[in-house]
Amino acid sequence: MMTIVQILIWGILIYFVLLHLVYLLLIFLGAAQIRHYQGAITFTEFDRISKSDLSMPVSMIIPAHNEAVIIVSTVENALKLNYPAHEVIVVDDGSTDDTVAVLREHFGLRRVDKHGRKQVETREVTAVYESAEHPNLTVAVKENGRRADAINAGAALSRYPLLCVIDADCVLETDGLLHMARPFLADSNLAAAAGVVRPSNGLSVENGTITRRGLPRTLLGMNQEVEYARSFQWARTGLSRLRSMLCISGALLLIKKSVFDAAGGPWPQSITDDMEFAIRINGHIYDRRNGGRSSIAYAPDAVCYTEVPETLPLYASQRNRWQRGSLQSIFRHWRMLFNPRYGMTGVFGLPFFLFFEALAPLVELMAYTLAIILLVAGLASLKEILILLLLAYMTGVFLTLLAVLINESSRWRTASWREFWKMIAAIFLDHLGFHQFRLVCSLVGTFQYVFHRRHDLGAKMERLAPSTAL
Repeated sequence: MMTIVQILIWGILIYFVLLHLVYLLLIFLGAAQIRHYQGAITFTEFDRISKSDLSMPVSMIIPAHNEAVIIVSTVENALKLNYPAHEVIVVDDGSTDDTVAVLREHFGLRRVDKHGRKQVETREVTAVYESAEHPNLTVAVKENGRRADAINAGAALSRYPLLCVIDADCVLETDGLLHMARPFLADSNLAAAAGVVRPSNGLSVENGTITRRGLPRTLLGMNQEVEYARSFQWARTGLSRLRSMLCISGALLLIKKSVFDAAGGPWPQSITDDMEFAIRINGHIYDRRNGGRSSIAYAPDAVCYTEVPETLPLYASQRNRWQRGSLQSIFRHWRMLFNPRYGMTGVFGLPFFLFFEALAPLVELMAYTLAIILLVAGLASLKEILILLLLAYMTGVFLTLLAVLINESSRWRTASWREFWKMIAAIFLDHLGFHQFRLVCSLVGTFQYVFHRRHDLGAKMERLAPSTAL
């Protein structure tokens, strides 16, 4: 019995040491990547891109389902982006509210006879509208088929070689598209680019233009502000440096239309279509038939803001769905795991997400359970257990502090010292309840996916009006 317990103790200890070493490696790689990126960039370069006729035109696709409250603000923001040539395609995915009516009234839409060329089968598009005031705005209405199906329908209607996918609650910085498109000018083999996603709760927007950048007002919102900063600094940037970029947020993706079509578009049955599609894009990139020269870039100064849940039930539903979606995506592409044919994605990226992201809640549960068993059996004292918990807490705080401080060195740092210290306080509070709540949500999601094969999308976010949510 003692031997089994010792094996479990050493196994869990080695796991957490490796976990934090990998996170530390990703943070340092990410910091080096951002420093290199910022050193190579000039502001006059973006001025040239914004005025050049050679800049690749972009088709922005915005899937929407029951988004009447916020859709006008999102579309206004997309139309006002600083970019030489871009179109905005809103795809209403079978809304049962006034999403289409609001768009028709605000933008003066008129119905047109327009058909795209489908590379992927989608639910039927029942109507297409265009605006006389905004010639680059198209609104398509289709039968409900989930977000991925709406994106595929939008791609069929698109005219341009680059596709930018954002969510219906997203707001981009005015020069966001310029920063996303820059890597494509530097590398003709680039397949896709991802940017930074931050919470929009606390943001002020007037007529589609950001007027003030603030932090969320609730503890739960602040916790997610810290979580997003941590995630995008150590996961996105570090993994991009290792050519194993699998965490492309569905809130902001720029991809060549040719790669989009070749990869088959997002999978409509996916629980989290962005992660599943990111894995498939990587599979396409590393396919020897495509030469293996393509890559996915990360633009650390292309910022998109998205609404995050600020009530526990919606937050729990979201984290449950993310966990189920991660497991579904990884298991669907299990042949890529440890497969050198898929380069660093197969050797490092997918194993990282499986063992250090998807399965981490199970290992942490084992650690808590083992600690209780050791305490009850008298094999460890309460003091020893508390010291281990304190070490785990301080390690988590240290890594998050590093990631947030890297973020504070960018031009997207907090607006004031007061907000900076709010971020620091949120870091210390993260492991004092919020982390454990995420753990429970992930564990429930794991058991629901494995034993009940749950594939639904969970509760839908309750949108707030732009004046309050943004």
